[in-house]
Amino acid sequence: MNATALLAKPTQPTLRLVPSQRPTLDYVFEAPLAELTTELHVEVITSTITDADFFGCVVVRGARIVVMLSPNLGEYETDFFTRYLTAQAYKLEMEPLPTPFDVELSPMLEGVPA
Repeated sequence: MNATALLAKPTQPTLRLVPSQRPTLDYVFEAPLAELTTELHVEVITSTITDADFFGCVVVRGARIVVMLSPNLGEYETDFFTRYLTAQAYKLEMEPLPTPFDVELSPMLEGVPA
């Protein structure tokens, strides 16, 4: 194989879900959001759930992380909850959120633990 063929071949970034490669909490909350979501393979989508008590959720299926956010969030809340839910997906140690940001962990499917 020549050098040109090597350069043209797309590569997948290393998955960071391996414990030794997990992101740090500082990185999750300080990196530019676009860089963070790209590097950690986080897809952010807007939910159709408009309930005032719903800010968002995160779904982890193998290597796929999807953050679903309420359509009622402002720019600051969208940024913050994307980062917070990403940290939750990686099971990073965090202090509890201050009121009014109480968080409830619950399964999206009945009978499947959160």
